[in-house]
Amino acid sequence: MKALITLTASESKRLIARGVRGLSCVQNALNKHAVIIAGGTTNAFVAEELLGVTIEDKTGYTMGIVSKGELGISRSTKRTAPYVIVEGKVIETPWKEYLPKLKSGDIFIKGGNAIDYTGLTAVMVSDASGGTIGAAQGILYARGVKLIVPIGLEKMVPDVRQAVEFMTKSTVDDSIGQKVGLIPMLGAIPVTELTALETLYDVEARCIAAGGVDGSEGAVIIAIEGLDEEVQRALRDLQTVKGEPPVSAS
Repeated sequence: MKALITLTASESKRLIARGVRGLSCVQNALNKHAVIIAGGTTNAFVAEELLGVTIEDKTGYTMGIVSKGELGISRSTKRTAPYVIVEGKVIETPWKEYLPKLKSGDIFIKGGNAIDYTGLTAVMVSDASGGTIGAAQGILYARGVKLIVPIGLEKMVPDVRQAVEFMTKSTVDDSIGQKVGLIPMLGAIPVTELTALETLYDVEARCIAAGGVDGSEGAVIIAIEGLDEEVQRALRDLQTVKGEPPVSAS
């Protein structure tokens, strides 16, 4: 059986978050190791799915934000600090303080701004020291900590490597909104809508189109194929993500 699904950007975020929760490495880390859920609006959805919490203002779970047609900084007055989870329990230690304790088996979850057809991801940064990924990446590489990047297909770009090389040739002189750089996240495990669907259900998933109007800007159209009962199960579950309200910046 083959079926078509259309997901808005916020519906995609909810599905992706459920896909992250369904990864065996994440389940193992939640039970036996540590998980850091770094900032990002998609990561706010991830935190909700992993912890059963509600984050009303998801723009308060990020610093950098693209809104109102500009690169900017979140102006949310309802800030939520990134969660650090150790053996299934949230601890109060700030993520930067816990970072040096990470070891193999632990998970670091970081949102991204770009993904290409190879699965290479990148994140925009405005901080001179590289922001979150600048602080974390060395430790993650050195200690074999898995870096998981929940990222929607709306962020698909032609070639991340070329984009990074172009951005690093010279500094940005001017910008409509915040000036940023672009850092690649080599070795990361991207979790897109397709990853989520194929993790949660025994189906093959392909993105066949994207875009729309009247609130469906950034939407993706996905085809899934599998046994009738599995496709029907996916469609039933996906009804629960339909109508997910858009993330709005105050």
